[in-house]
Amino acid sequence: MKFFNPEGLEWRPAFKRATFLVAFWLLSLYVLNVAFPETFVLSFDSTAGIVSMLVNAVLFFFFFAVFTAFTERSKKRRAAELKAQQKGAKPGAKARTNAGSPTGADDDEPDPENLENLRGRHNPNTSRRKASRRRRR
Repeated sequence: MKFFNPEGLEWRPAFKRATFLVAFWLLSLYVLNVAFPETFVLSFDSTAGIVSMLVNAVLFFFFFAVFTAFTERSKKRRAAELKAQQKGAKPGAKARTNAGSPTGADDDEPDPENLENLRGRHNPNTSRRKASRRRRR
């Protein structure tokens, strides 16, 4: 499995997020430069300072867009794997599939590792209120 495989990357949300972050970064730098001109000097007075800031912003934009695209793809893959594990690990699901397996022998003794899977789901029709109502009748 290649890490830098571009399949499954969603670039549009990554570019949107990177645009927002770079705009916020540039705005915060400008506000800090205006609010604290003595301590936060960025030399916006010269053309060279503005050009270097824009070059940094473009580089930061592309780096963050690529980083976000790969991060979102791995997050979606992990969520899909977790969902598949949870879907496959429902109580009683393995017990039903193992019961009809052609290789499984019909033993009276269940597997100790599948003991938890043999338990059924909680029955919502049995509750303490219903039991107390039946006793009152």
